[in-house]
Amino acid sequence: MSIWWSLHLRREPASVPLARRLLLGTMETAGVDPDICYDLSVALSEACANAVEHGGDATTEDYRVTAFIDGDTCRIEV
Repeated sequence: MSIWWSLHLRREPASVPLARRLLLGTMETAGVDPDICYDLSVALSEACANAVEHGGDATTEDYRVTAFIDGDTCRIEV
């Protein structure tokens, strides 16, 4: 199964759990091992939190999260 999605999120703390829940749901649907789901969701949360806190300048109001799952491959970009 191949799944791909991309989100544009506001640079605010409330966006972090949204991205994490979407990734977890996607990985569970794709049948990814629960331990791997947890590890990747923690990594995504950290990356999103960094984007919210440190990303862009004062005029940058959003950031993007993209996930691609295909077989044994999972690529996440923040």
